[in-house]
Amino acid sequence: MSDEMEPDQTILETRGLGKRFSIGTRFSKEGRRVVHAVDNVSLAVRRGETLGLVGESGCGKSTLARCLVRLYDITDGRLLFDGNDITSQSLAELRPLRRRLQMVFQDPSASLNPRRRAGDLVAEPLRVHTRLGAAGIRGRVAELFELVGLLPDHVVRYPHEFSGGQRQRVGIARAIALNPDLVVLDEPVSALDVSVQAQIVNLLADLQEKLKLTYVFIAHDLSVVRQVSNRIAVMYLGSIVEEGPSEEVFSAPAHPYSQALISAVPLVETTPGGRRKRIILTGDVPSPLDPPAGCRFHPRCPVAQARCRVERPALIEHRAGRKVACHFPVADGSARP
Repeated sequence: MSDEMEPDQTILETRGLGKRFSIGTRFSKEGRRVVHAVDNVSLAVRRGETLGLVGESGCGKSTLARCLVRLYDITDGRLLFDGNDITSQSLAELRPLRRRLQMVFQDPSASLNPRRRAGDLVAEPLRVHTRLGAAGIRGRVAELFELVGLLPDHVVRYPHEFSGGQRQRVGIARAIALNPDLVVLDEPVSALDVSVQAQIVNLLADLQEKLKLTYVFIAHDLSVVRQVSNRIAVMYLGSIVEEGPSEEVFSAPAHPYSQALISAVPLVETTPGGRRKRIILTGDVPSPLDPPAGCRFHPRCPVAQARCRVERPALIEHRAGRKVACHFPVADGSARP
């Protein structure tokens, strides 16, 4: 796929997207305070690709995921789906869009109603968004169960009767029931055993090929993201600090934060000199209630300079196909961790 993006290649785009939450009340000592959960995020997702979104816990990945599917209202910026601005659309206006834009959640135990049978959970979007009769819905549910690797008699089971991997398969079946164009996957394998993770990752790859799906794959496990993603966006404290083709970002990270993240990925040492130096970041992640001025990463950055403390870097093209938000990015792979 070409790095030059044509308009018809883009299915989802954010332009300066932001999401803030107010906490506290006017009766508290501190009054209302604002959490800057997502701040000035600009991304474009191409048809048929998997965009991986990585970062530490609490960096805003899940909040951004919910903004992308409009489960959260957007505070700033714009969200475009298939060229149409859906930033401020009402629930009624969004309803036709739900067929094309779906989400798989991190914890299937929490996202599946424990009082309903698995077949009913998967059938619900078909009842709401299609005109299929009872027989047509039953047939489609059976087809979906087979597609995700579940048995026909699983339709009558309740969520607690499944294993974690099986529950996630139910969630995936529900997400693809309406043949969506794009699926946002919010850490879909983080709650699963390693062997089950591999099964679910393989299932998602098969479904993407069969159904021509586009994915936004969110995770904190960089090994999984590297396996599944065409491109990667690295997120820190609500903002994107680096974006580019998966293998390029992993082999030659340009942002100091990306370098630190990737240095923590275990390597199989095939040669005596194959060990990679681990970069240990000092200090704590700043609070989104009071993000630092200038570059948000500068309090923990090993190469920060005076400029970083006062001037926030924009996410700009570093080289062909790569974007970095850093005043002093690594020019090539020579400083690879």
